[in-house]
Formats: sequence, C-alpha cells, structure tokens
Amino acid sequence: MIVFNEDGCIKCGACEGTCPTSAIEVTPDSIIHCDTCGEEPKCADACPNGALKVEEYEIVDGVTQARLVFNSILCDSCGKCEEVCPQETIKVTGEKLKEVEGFCVMCQKCVDICPVDVIGIPGVKEPAACELDLSGKGPVYIADCVGCGTCVEPCPVNAITLEEVGSPVTVNDDCIRCGLCSQTCPWNAIFISEKKPVKRSKEITSFTFDSAKCIGCNTCVEACPGDFITANNSTLTVAIPSVCAACGLCVKMCPVDALEIEIEWGEGNPVDAEGIGRDVEKCDFIGACANKCPTEAIRVVTKTGMCCPALEETDLEPSFASCIRCGACASMCSNDALKVEQYEITIGDEPVVRDRISFNPSKCDQCGDCIEACPYDMLHKTENPKLPIAGFCTLCGQCIEACPEDALCYK
Repeated sequence: MIVFNEDGCIKCGACEGTCPTSAIEVTPDSIIHCDTCGEEPKCADACPNGALKVEEYEIVDGVTQARLVFNSILCDSCGKCEEVCPQETIKVTGEKLKEVEGFCVMCQKCVDICPVDVIGIPGVKEPAACELDLSGKGPVYIADCVGCGTCVEPCPVNAITLEEVGSPVTVNDDCIRCGLCSQTCPWNAIFISEKKPVKRSKEITSFTFDSAKCIGCNTCVEACPGDFITANNSTLTVAIPSVCAACGLCVKMCPVDALEIEIEWGEGNPVDAEGIGRDVEKCDFIGACANKCPTEAIRVVTKTGMCCPALEETDLEPSFASCIRCGACASMCSNDALKVEQYEITIGDEPVVRDRISFNPSKCDQCGDCIEACPYDMLHKTENPKLPIAGFCTLCGQCIEACPEDALCYK
C-alpha cells in the first residue's frame, strides 16, 4: 500500500494531480488517500458484482502488494463500495467506463512525482523522514529558501523582501507574525513563531510553455526545486508538468519569458482570525474590556482621552489594540515561562480549539526578550511579583463579558 509522511509534506498537490483514479485528496491540513484498508479492501468485499477486486501485484522482484482492479462491465453503480470506504475516497461517478473512482491501483505515480520523497511503499521505498525541530528558532525562521518569492505578495505589511530571484528572502522588523507567508510558501522554508502552518489551498489555472521562444538553455530545468520540468534535448525545449508545487520560480528565472503560470489561491488564515473578535461598528472605545482583562492584554484609548488600563490621559485618537496570541513572545522565551497552549472554547454551542498564551511567573527572569519580540507592543513589565510580565491573552473571555456594547466575541 501507499504510505505518506505527512510531517514532511509540502501540500503541493502533485500526487493528487497525477493519480489516475482520484484516490488522493490533499487538503490544507491533511492527506486523504486510499490505503487499501491495510491490503484488505472493504470496497472489494462489499461489491456484490465483483466489479472491484483485490489483485496481488509484484512491485519489485519478490515483493508483492495488494491493489484494486475495476471492471466497468460488472459495475451497476449501486454505491455499496462508497458506503463502506473508511477513508471516503471511493466515489460513484456514473461516468461510463469510470463508474467508480478513488481506489488505489498501485501505479506508483504519486511516489515518483513527489518532490520531497515523502510518499513510499513499505518494504520497497520508505517515505523520507522529516525531523523538523522548530524549538529555539525564534519568531521568524527561514530554512533552505529557494527564492521563489511566493511569500512576498501575501505579506500585509510588506515586511518580506526578495533581493534577487533564487536567493533567500529576508524579513524585517515590520513583521506582525500573522503567518500568511508560512501558509503560502510552497517549499516549507519559512516558519513563524515556531509553528508548523496549515497551508493555503491553491490551484494552477494555467501553466503554459511557448516553444517558439525557448532557447534550450534549461534554466527552468535547473531552477525547479522539485525536478518537475524535464529537458527535451532532441528539440532543445522542455516539458512542463501538469501538476507541481506552483512556486513559479521557473517562470521568474526564464530569460526569454517562455513560461507563464497562473495560480488561484485559497484564503489564508492569519493568527488573528481565530480567538477574540471585535465588531468595529459596535465598539464605542469605552475601555471596559481593557480594565477587566486580568493580564492587561488589551489597550484602549477612549473618546475622552484616557488610555486604559493604565488610566492615563492622552491626546491620541480613540483606538483598540490587543494580543492576538501570535506566539512570538513564547518563541523567544528561553525559560519556557511563556508558552502557546491549545485551549477549548465554545462557539455557537460547538467546542473548538484555539491557541492561547500561558505564563509561569516562577520561570520568568524578566530578561525582556519577549517584550522586544512582540510585534504589537503589548507585552510590558509590571511591579506585580505574581505577574512580572503582562500583555498576553489567555482567552479567558472576561473582556467579552465586560463589553457593554457586545462588540467582542470568540471567533
């Protein structure tokens, strides 16, 4: 059977695109695939007509694996295979000669195309191990960047710079740790606040090659980090893939503009999209939320010119700022006094898990590294020995209860 090392998967979708029976689905946070039920496929057992059968297939000399074979003539589209499929990959299409899809035929096309070799076959080709240790890497960690620049445009504060195509990007101090770059990167090269991202969905809507422009330099072949592009030496041209990681590096490196690619991206999920939400229309800048927050994780300038919770007069315009639990502080804390934890809250009667910041004052030496790392200028030292550092959000919800305008809620 085919196995995946999801920890090392870059969610490029090449395996899904090359699978002839649609037995693989790559989602932003998982890979759903036919695993032949551990070589005892339930779909074959359930098929009343023998349209789906198990066959022993020799992968290499002396090594056989179970695979599924389909006989369209025997299929009456009854749907029993779809009902019993534990992975829910089997689908009844009704299409002639392809009445059923979603079963693995062990063609190994997914194994061959994977650019990071995380797809394999036990006993034949083990999937590549991925030992990614992000601890101690800080708020922004860049590793093995190929210089495609895909992360540059999504950055909402223009904090990422690509000086030269093919060279690693740089991130400046304007970074707000939103995580969109990490979610967008096709090659798992950038990480924010020591978190492994859930990738944005993407679809290549157009990928074209103009052979009349091509000069046979093979720059695109050499530039492709996943070896998706192959050279046609006999014609001094190249062959572009139908599916790839969609980084566009080949397009940017081509000296004669012979390649063009168009990509449709799914929505990103910045770190402030989940947690405490504020209805801007309802907010009247009263400051009750800031005064109620036990960790001073909210700062409000009221319409009367008062800065809360400090209760100091100011001539600043009314404003609202809060900790969004990006985790930059925790990634810089060398004593584990600050940590990002999973916390269950209820939204619309449904339990959901969100990140929150926890703090252990006994471990804090007040070094100030977390304060410098905070991109929202929320963290600060206090005179309270029980809370020497304040400004982090624990998702306690007291601000929601305190707001008289119902402008705050969990999201």
